[in-house]
Amino acid sequence: MLRRVAGLVMLGLGAWLAWGALEAILAFTSRGGDIASALFEPPTGIIRVVSTFVMTLGGLMVLLGTRFGATVSTVGSILFILLGGLMAVSGADSGLWMDEVLFGLGAIALSVLILTLRRA
Repeated sequence: MLRRVAGLVMLGLGAWLAWGALEAILAFTSRGGDIASALFEPPTGIIRVVSTFVMTLGGLMVLLGTRFGATVSTVGSILFILLGGLMAVSGADSGLWMDEVLFGLGAIALSVLILTLRRA
């Protein structure tokens, strides 16, 4: 039961972070930028979209009790924390990447919880 609750929290966190990624892309394109530039220049956009999609999918898989849901959500969490790390290494202001690191650490904690709890 607790595993499914953690999966639901992962689903919610992934969906919320995905919405934030979509808002950033929409804001960029509404100012005249194209979608390719929003995703690939710098590549943080595509990493954010992919990681949040994988995190959301993994949370849904855990919630539904399917196989490898914990692994999928863990991969999404690792990709999301990698995003924050790449932003930090690139020299971006800490205000830009600190949220990614904190939410990524929270997602990693959820992943550890999901991976350690027995599937019912």
